[in-house]
Amino acid sequence: MKLKTSSNIYRIVPLEKKSIEYVIECYQKLSDGDTRGFTATFLYRWGQGFRELDNPVSKWEATSNDGVSCDPTIGWGAELEDSISVWVDFDGDWTDEEREEIEAYCEGELEDEEGRCCEAWLFDGHHEYEVDSDEIVIHGPVKIDLVDEDKYNNVIEENIEPQE
Repeated sequence: MKLKTSSNIYRIVPLEKKSIEYVIECYQKLSDGDTRGFTATFLYRWGQGFRELDNPVSKWEATSNDGVSCDPTIGWGAELEDSISVWVDFDGDWTDEEREEIEAYCEGELEDEEGRCCEAWLFDGHHEYEVDSDEIVIHGPVKIDLVDEDKYNNVIEENIEPQE
């Protein structure tokens, strides 16, 4: 039996409010074989993202408008707090009614029969859309800590500098 060894990861947190986004890209397969899609972006006041050690944050990422991209499946969870806005960008042909319905679900104005809206509706709701990708984007300035992935809030080293 092989025992799992503790692994370290980077935790990235924004230093300013309103600097963390959860971006979810979705698509729909149409009957003619074509696809259309949309991207829902959820802006939060606070949260965190994580990266593996082989993917350190670069200085460019930490200072660019594009931000630091983090995989939401890594680490202890994004722990996104205080949603402040949502916007949806559409790609392809959508009717006004379709756009309004998707926006209402994403903004929490509508819930499905099981009470799902926002991100939960995109991932688990009853609809014809598939999630293509999702990411946490943290806009700088950021704080980077080295943490133990297996022990919640166990910080090994604080204030790691971004890589050149």
